[in-house]
Amino acid sequence: MKKMTKIALFLITFALTVCAFAGGDALTACGVPQFIVDSLSFGSAGASFATILPIGEQQTGLVTAFKNGRLIADEVMPIKQLDGNELAFKYFRRNMGDAFGAQDTQVGRMSAPNVVYFGGEEIPGLAKAYGLQTPVPYEDLDQVKNKDRFVNKTIENLIDRILLDREIRIAKIVQDAANYESSQVKTLSASEKIGAEGSNIFELIMDMMESALVRPNVLGMSSKVFYKLRTDKSVINAIWPTNNGSGVATREQIADLFEVDRIIVGQARVNTRKNPKKPDLTSCWGENIFAHYQEELSDLKEGLAWGMTAQVGERYVEVIEDKNIGLKGGEIVKAGFYQAELVTAPGAGILLKDVLKTA
Repeated sequence: MKKMTKIALFLITFALTVCAFAGGDALTACGVPQFIVDSLSFGSAGASFATILPIGEQQTGLVTAFKNGRLIADEVMPIKQLDGNELAFKYFRRNMGDAFGAQDTQVGRMSAPNVVYFGGEEIPGLAKAYGLQTPVPYEDLDQVKNKDRFVNKTIENLIDRILLDREIRIAKIVQDAANYESSQVKTLSASEKIGAEGSNIFELIMDMMESALVRPNVLGMSSKVFYKLRTDKSVINAIWPTNNGSGVATREQIADLFEVDRIIVGQARVNTRKNPKKPDLTSCWGENIFAHYQEELSDLKEGLAWGMTAQVGERYVEVIEDKNIGLKGGEIVKAGFYQAELVTAPGAGILLKDVLKTA
């Protein structure tokens, strides 16, 4: 009983002391004097659990839709969205004969249609994370008036650099002879190259395309190679037989000449030097020509395409607080995606290497 009396007296004394210090200070909704709450605050950067930079529908929509028109990776190896969020998946590497095998489609009056199976080798795949982040100190954010515009521009810059890295990866895959049937890869000799005396690049490309296991419907190259191809004498003469071999063919004329759906021209360049002040810019797509077959409706299970990209989920963007940035802390803007580039039908493409005449 005495212990309970002492506890009660202590609580009463504590309450009177708090009220004395609080004076006329306002009470919070919980009945706690405001000065106590204020004394436990650590400034705007540390007190708020929400980030200053906004991340909403505008930012998630931006990171999903952003494209760089100079990059062609998405055209060369189109993105196919996977179901679910599992990074591990399985895909089919096509049996070329299945795509073009003749089927008996006649159905008897009382019989069932013949069954067709789309075959291929089932291969395990794994989507990898590709992303970048950039720190923004609170000292810098204090100077920013339009937070939406600032974070949007930051996201665009991050995604642009991530997509350039994707362009480099896919360019390496496309120009790797190991990703084609050996009979569908040719390194041009000095006399066969574009610009060499007496060469006929038009016939060479046509012969390669016709001899492929499946005739490609997409033709691709770097902007440098495309410029040389569209002014090559054999190409100009094939388009205008009565011409003297001079002129410039349009992209549409080149597509019609080689009987493909479209011409893909890569303009991306990458700095091969570590010193950014003295860059050595090199084309990602080299001096090669590639041609692939693509079915618009192909995916990881059905259809036929030389290659494609498996993607898990949508592109990712996030802003997180980091107390270790500068003196006041800051925020980190992070963006990226989970993807895996896949060659699903090596026989559905051709590769011509070193097609330009050396100076």
